[in-house]
Amino acid sequence: MTDPRKTMRAVVAVRPGGPEALAIEMRPIPVPGAGEIVIKVEAAGVNRPDVLQRMGLYAPPPGASDILGLEVAGVIVARGPGASRFPEGARVTALVPGGGYAEYCLAHESNALPLPAGLTAVDAAAIPETYFTVWTNVFDRGALKAGETLLVHGGTSGIGTTAINSPRRSARR
Repeated sequence: MTDPRKTMRAVVAVRPGGPEALAIEMRPIPVPGAGEIVIKVEAAGVNRPDVLQRMGLYAPPPGASDILGLEVAGVIVARGPGASRFPEGARVTALVPGGGYAEYCLAHESNALPLPAGLTAVDAAAIPETYFTVWTNVFDRGALKAGETLLVHGGTSGIGTTAINSPRRSARR
């Protein structure tokens, strides 16, 4: 018999398909490796890649969990060797390569941010995928500066609306 203290519930797609293909399975609680944290998930975001993965049209990255979910918010309950950015008990939101639709999720500490003041875990769980994508591509890689213009294709998508409503939107005018 499996020790229930070492297992968790997780949502997986047992076959390609619609929402009816989702099932809850018992899985081992993840153990953090170097630089990783374990988050007790309070909320998880739903993204297009999650839907495409469920439909069998988007494979998880090599080595990633088959558990759906790319962004989470919750409380850090364990840290791996060298993970020192956040203490246990810190509330964070994080971008993960998979595994977010579970009671516990692994994240690299560099992909986590403190839960923003004034946001619920549900709100914060919707931040990482879109904001990290926009920030990385528009500001880090694209080096958008004040006075420059940014054309946003697909402005009604999650990433598009995030780019349009970015806190640094004044840099695009």
